Amino acid sequence: MKYIPLIFLCAFLPSFLACSNYKEGGESADLQPLPTIFDNPIIRYDTEDPTNKIGDIIYTADPAVMVKDDTVYLYSTHDEQALGTNDYRMYDYRLWTSSDLINWENKGAVLRYSDFDWARGSDKTGNAYAHHVIHRKDASGKSKYFFYVTVEGGQTNGEFGFAIGVAVSDSPEGPFEDPRAMPMIMLEETAQYKDHSWRNIDPAVFIDDDGRAYLYWGNKQLWWVELENDLIHLKGEKYTLDAQGKMQNRDLSNVKINAVKTLPNFEEAPYVSKHNGIYYLVYAAGFPESIAYATSKSATGLWKYQGVIMEPLPGTSTIHPAMFEFKGGTFLAYHNADLPDGGSYRRSVAIDRVYFNKDGTIKPIVRTSKQ
Repeated sequence: MKYIPLIFLCAFLPSFLACSNYKEGGESADLQPLPTIFDNPIIRYDTEDPTNKIGDIIYTADPAVMVKDDTVYLYSTHDEQALGTNDYRMYDYRLWTSSDLINWENKGAVLRYSDFDWARGSDKTGNAYAHHVIHRKDASGKSKYFFYVTVEGGQTNGEFGFAIGVAVSDSPEGPFEDPRAMPMIMLEETAQYKDHSWRNIDPAVFIDDDGRAYLYWGNKQLWWVELENDLIHLKGEKYTLDAQGKMQNRDLSNVKINAVKTLPNFEEAPYVSKHNGIYYLVYAAGFPESIAYATSKSATGLWKYQGVIMEPLPGTSTIHPAMFEFKGGTFLAYHNADLPDGGSYRRSVAIDRVYFNKDGTIKPIVRTSKQ
């Protein structure tokens, strides 16, 4: 087992963890405060020592958070670029878990770019970009875990570009396997909207209360599509299977891919959640990126723009939000460049609290750190 050190500070935290009943607005029923201060970045070292002992610095980005059974599963990309080089180098996805937001366990790399046979090139040296992980029980009641990724390759016409794929596991820690043997979203699906090769990035999946699931993604343009109940096919997608049971002869004539036009300065990194009956879409806006959000009465919109909740950060041009709820509080994971020698290609995951106004709008996020 690997661990990262104790990095989170909060007054009265033991009392918070003992509470199971919370009032509207983020306080427990007995008025004990929830955590408000984080020692950001929360992920700093790739070390087996579970204490505060400094180990090797690890650069992480693009957080995706899944909460299950009182455990936070934080999946990140892994920046491996050398200092002073302006390009992304990301080959695997890392998992960090916590049951208290104090002690974080490093589960290592749970999925790699090279796990997708259709990924770019035989040497598998392309990038593993932003991702999303969710779980759902199958017909037998067993939980399945779905890992949606952005990787280079997979285009049917041989052109260079990014595609969205999915891998599935019986465990949140993997191993994850590609059940399709081809991408879910390729360049040809969105060619009528934008023409740059990285337009199909940053997948995020939301499962609504009625069980219907939606995939959101995009750079410069937000798209969404409904998924089949198996979460690995687009709604209406037709195909045949080869002798190995892999997909072929894909037909999307009955698939409806939707473009959202109501989000000012949409750049990338959509993330959908629901709180007190309101649907929230947080996303990276502009460049350098800030975090903006919109609200809706439905997972499919219409989305009402509500403004910016975090301004651009020093040292990095990207930000990538993920909003989640844990033990009565709402939190925002994102990345900054605050580790030593950090930057746009050597980033670090952080978490801060989210507070709501009475009308459901989000207050500006206050960034915290002990440093």
